[in-house]
Amino acid sequence: MKEAKRQLYHGCTKFSRFSFVVKLLHLKSYHRIPNSAFTEILKLLAQAFPKPNTLPKSYKEAKNLLKELGLGYESIHVCFNNCILFRKQYANHDNCPVCGLSRWKDPARKKIPQKVLRHFPLLPRLKRMFLSKKGAEEA
Repeated sequence: MKEAKRQLYHGCTKFSRFSFVVKLLHLKSYHRIPNSAFTEILKLLAQAFPKPNTLPKSYKEAKNLLKELGLGYESIHVCFNNCILFRKQYANHDNCPVCGLSRWKDPARKKIPQKVLRHFPLLPRLKRMFLSKKGAEEA
């Protein structure tokens, strides 16, 4: 919770580090900005903001900040026809055991899944919600 209230830079009252990163990640998602471009934007912002600042240095660091606060998610590959989730006993399969379709967009090239489910686990969210008195009262 302390991390969520950390200043973006000394004297910044408009955003906390957390709120600024959440807004940036929202823009990244909404406009489909690639991870590498997002990292470059963070580097540029870090140069523009007063020193010292607490801006993450990369997309990975920004994503980890959310994960530390219980806002992470798990990516699960899904059969294109929604037959199965490629997890547990199917985690290492390259083709759907039901319909036979490939798990990958182009199996010969880089392994990019055809479909991804993003699972937001409930337990970390509940723990985070009841960490603070205010969160517990609002629940």
